[in-house]
Formats: sequence, structure tokens, C-alpha cells
Amino acid sequence: MKKLKTSAIVAAGLALAIGGAAQAQDFPERPINLVVPFNAGGGTDLLIRGFAPHFAEALDGDVFVSNTAGGGGTIAAGALAGQRPDGYQLGYFSITVSTIQPQINDVPYGLDSWSPICSVAASPTVLFTSESSPYTSIEEAVEAIRAAPSTLLYGSSGPGAITHLTAVAAFKGLGVIDDVRHLPFQGSGPALQGIAAGTIQFFGDTEILMQGGGLRPLVVFNSERLASMRDVPTATEIGIEPPLNELYLWGGFFAPAGTPPEVVETLSNACGEAIASDGFQAFAEKTNTVLNYRNAADFDAFYRAQYKANGAIIEAAGL
Repeated sequence: MKKLKTSAIVAAGLALAIGGAAQAQDFPERPINLVVPFNAGGGTDLLIRGFAPHFAEALDGDVFVSNTAGGGGTIAAGALAGQRPDGYQLGYFSITVSTIQPQINDVPYGLDSWSPICSVAASPTVLFTSESSPYTSIEEAVEAIRAAPSTLLYGSSGPGAITHLTAVAAFKGLGVIDDVRHLPFQGSGPALQGIAAGTIQFFGDTEILMQGGGLRPLVVFNSERLASMRDVPTATEIGIEPPLNELYLWGGFFAPAGTPPEVVETLSNACGEAIASDGFQAFAEKTNTVLNYRNAADFDAFYRAQYKANGAIIEAAGL
């Protein structure tokens, strides 16, 4: 009788394993929802709508995009975290939504709420000053800050935003965070107007801002110098130590934690195919999107490392 029970348990386990494999093999059997945590028409929304058809082709299935705005992206993330982990709902979350908001606000998700699928885009951040500024290097800027404590200001698009954390990483890493003041704006547009008018002296964002003109890059938070800014040093080169030396504005797809590994692998591989497709590459070039694909395993490791590193920057910012 005991032997029969054991055999039945083994048979049941095999059946579940076979069923799970068959389910993964048939995936997807219905449309996959790509959740954009912002309103339609914005940069993130346009990126995902440009990506969706190539992702659908790689999956040999159907994909649709939906928008759930609010809370700086946290409304969508909180809702997705409680969904069934079957791979049919994926959220496209940025560094801010996934690694910063959970550490500064009371949101219904955290580090372990997700099965990371893939990263899509990643741009290192850059600390800028005005092109008309007297500071031609980061060393000159630091010297000026030390010479007149609490006189010079850095702006941001809001507390906790990547624009805020870029400046904090720079000035904390260079030992002058207490000698420079923070002036938050309601978005990057007003902040850029502020730097043009001389209201603020420093602002951090990605290199795409250079296309608008009027800005001088001082330091880049990347592992190596950027091809478009060969004369601009990396944070490491000027003495900023880990974890403050690298900071990226990145985004990727997440599924609820517990999504079957086979499904995660299928989604991750399809994501890689979509990103490599001629159609999406052309879209990225047209929109000046910096693509950076990481598969599920690499993205999971990157995401966790970023969560920890950004925690240190958040602490330095006093958030």
C-alpha cells in the first residue's frame, strides 16, 4: 500500500512536470498585455508601441499595449504585482519605478515582487552645466562650490527623480554635497529653462539633452567614456567611487514574481529577437533611443545590483 502511494505521488509529479512543459511550449495561447505606467503619447508609451509588433512577431502571438497612469508609475506597478504570474501581463518599468520609488515611498511592491524579463533601453546619466557657464570642467565646478558654500544650485525634475540622483551622486561622490543646494522643478522642461536663465548652475540627465544645445557636459556616469563625448571624463576617472560612479536611466519588462522559468525564458528570448529586429533598430535610430538588451538572468542581476546601489544614492540625498 505504501509503495502504491509513493508511485501515485511520483506519477502525479511527472504529470505536473509534463503539463508545465506543455504549457510553456504552447505559450502564448492568448494575447499578452504590455502595461505602460504612464499616459498614452509620452516617450515611454511611444517606445513600447514601437516595440510591440516586433515582440509579437518574435513570439508568434498577439500583443497589445495598455496604459495605467498615476503615482509616477507606481499605480501600474502595484496593480501588476498582485496579478497571476502566468506571463500574460508584463510591465515596462524604469529605474525610478522599480528601484527608487519602493525605497522612498509606501508602495505595494518591492525588490522581490518581480520576475525580471529583459532590459530594453539604458542611457548613462550626465551632469551638465550651461554652455555659457564659467565652469569648463568638473574640477572647476567643485572649486567654485567650495569657494562659495551654499551659493550654487543644482536643479532636478523633482525629489527622487533620476535628475536629482545624478547630481547627488556627483556632489556626494566629490565631497561637496553639503556645499551646494537643490532646487526641484515640476519637470525637466522648467529645470532646463532654469539652467538657461542662470537660476541653477547644474542639472543631470541623459546625453539626449545635448541635441537641444546650450549645455556643457561635465561628467558621465558610465563604465567608459561616451563616443559622443570623448573629452568628458567618467565619474570613476574623477574619483567618484562605487556605488555612486555609475547611474543609468534604464527600462525593462517585469512579470509578477513566480512566473514559470520556461515562460520567462520564452519571453526573454522573444524580447531579444524583437530588439535585434531591423524594424525596431530603425525605430530606435529614428527616436534616438539607446538600446541595451539583457536577458532574464542578466537583467535580474543588474536590477538587484541597481536596487542596492540606488539605495546608497537615495540615502545620500536624504530621501
